[in-house]
Amino acid sequence: MSKAPDFSYTPEQVKNLSETAIKDLEAKLGALAAIPAARRDFRNTMLAFERATSEFGEAVGVPIMLAYVSGNEELRKAGQELELKVSQYSVDLMTREDIFRALNEYAALGEKLGEVEARLLEKTLLDFKRNGLGLEPRKKNKIKKLMKELVGIELQFSKNLREVNDALELTAEELKGLPEDFMARLKRTEAGGYLVTMNYPDYVPFMQNAESGDARRRLEHMFNNRCSGVNIKLMEDAIALRRKIAGLLGYASFADYVLDDRMAKTSANVFDFLERTQAKLKKKGRKELRVRLKLKGNGDKVLNSWESGYYNNLLKKTRYSIDHEKIKEYFPAETVLKGMFEVFGEVFGASFVPAALPVWHKDVRAYEVKNADGSIAAYFYLDLFPREGKYKHAACFGVRSGRELADGSYELPAAAIVANFSPPSGDAPPLLKFDEVVTLFHEFGHVTHNIFTKAKYGKFSGTSVSRDFVEVPSKMLENWAYDPAVLRRISGHYKNPAEKLPEALIKKLIAAKNMDSGLAYLRQIFFSVLDMRYHTARGKVDTTKLYDKLMKKISLLPLSPDTHPQANFGHLMGGYEAGYYSYLWSEVIAMDLFGAFEASGVMSPETGARYRELILAPGRSYDEAAQVAKFLGRPAGEDAFLRSIDAA
Repeated sequence: MSKAPDFSYTPEQVKNLSETAIKDLEAKLGALAAIPAARRDFRNTMLAFERATSEFGEAVGVPIMLAYVSGNEELRKAGQELELKVSQYSVDLMTREDIFRALNEYAALGEKLGEVEARLLEKTLLDFKRNGLGLEPRKKNKIKKLMKELVGIELQFSKNLREVNDALELTAEELKGLPEDFMARLKRTEAGGYLVTMNYPDYVPFMQNAESGDARRRLEHMFNNRCSGVNIKLMEDAIALRRKIAGLLGYASFADYVLDDRMAKTSANVFDFLERTQAKLKKKGRKELRVRLKLKGNGDKVLNSWESGYYNNLLKKTRYSIDHEKIKEYFPAETVLKGMFEVFGEVFGASFVPAALPVWHKDVRAYEVKNADGSIAAYFYLDLFPREGKYKHAACFGVRSGRELADGSYELPAAAIVANFSPPSGDAPPLLKFDEVVTLFHEFGHVTHNIFTKAKYGKFSGTSVSRDFVEVPSKMLENWAYDPAVLRRISGHYKNPAEKLPEALIKKLIAAKNMDSGLAYLRQIFFSVLDMRYHTARGKVDTTKLYDKLMKKISLLPLSPDTHPQANFGHLMGGYEAGYYSYLWSEVIAMDLFGAFEASGVMSPETGARYRELILAPGRSYDEAAQVAKFLGRPAGEDAFLRSIDAA
């Protein structure tokens, strides 16, 4: 059985790693390329390439992750440098003529392969072709150069965002409406002011609760101008480079290049999906906007960006009597985690056992994930609260991919939730706001994809699915956070754990789920259309102008004057370029899958076992749409999603 991952790297070890890991991989690839064409077979060519690249990925995976989570600044820096070197080396690797030739020589032999092995060969060859292999050398070299340049730009964009430490100084008067525990944890200035940072645990509650509209406007202005001095140019340069790469590869646009290997297939299909869904949501969105404008008063016809969170929250408090600051008292982090492990342990036939494993920071907790028979299925980690230099959002990090090793044993997968939930304040333990509970369940959905993988090959393991399928398990699990029985299990007042979330509040939370679904999904469609328009444009893109135009038209809210939110739209520089639509696309599929759980009871271990076997375990070993159809007994559709948000 494979041991848990080790995180005890020094900056020096990480610095040397790019050289040693690359050297080791190069030796294996050299041996693979040297095999005579007639002697090639699956094991010495396709499998040898797959194993070598998976081993390389494993060697550099944890050190690169440390760039985002380590408490040691030097180690983070070394991890960032390693990530850049590895990303650029990966471009070299996937543009190697000798390896492409070797794989083609093997493919030409026409050996009869199993379904998964045939898919592995097909997808690997496609990866090479998508990097310009098979093109004449001048074109191929140009693509390689542009791809390396693009990697550097994308990593710089993300680094700039990670290093933001701006804060707005405010008076006690301007913090009116915020709870005491929020004020208690803010840093103070010598002049007696309070510093509100750009971190989510500061920004979100402030925008939802601060009574001062002017203070909210100023904070939103600062938040939506993060890194605008440097990142707008980086994004526009990246869009231009992507357009050039796609053109050289013979695609009409970068979006079409990306989608060629996704479930959606073409940009036309994505635009059609977004327009169709937008049309069904517009009526609901406009109705919700009118309700908020009425609450705002003054006969105003415009709801500004810095007002939407506040009036949404006010509406929850008035119409649904939901005060999220009060409700969080029923969600101490410990109680929620214990309940979550019990609930999903029951559904998926597993247990999550605290374990003394190596970790990357003293705040991190480690678990062994055990199957019903007591065998270890995976390792799992939680790193839930903000600290200096740490990744600023919430995400699931795939620490290690599950795969079959050369000796026939299975490399146990490992995954982590890295988040920035509100830390403890005063004498209260860490309390999760309800949206943080939903986020926790979302990220745990990604975790289930990683830890329950049974994929034979690293390339298909866990979340290594089509990008427009990757959010399906995470969106699926969010639904459990709205189930009354689950809410009873994961709640308990921090002063009296036996006191569960009151039934009246449970009803209100569920009733309020769709109070803003029209506007919320129109906002998601806006981001998706913006992304697609950035990446299907024929010429130079003015990212601000297009943002402004589409935001008002689709989301029904205007862009705040002199703000540049695209400068911190990290998704478009971190793997979701021409892919932001995937969230909505995945949610439509997820709601259809959840319908099967609703029909059998959301705690059904039988449905959980089928879901684990057909959706989670294969990763990308089989076609995703076919696996969904196998689970549902028919292809996925949009009806369940529209019903779930009251838009049917």
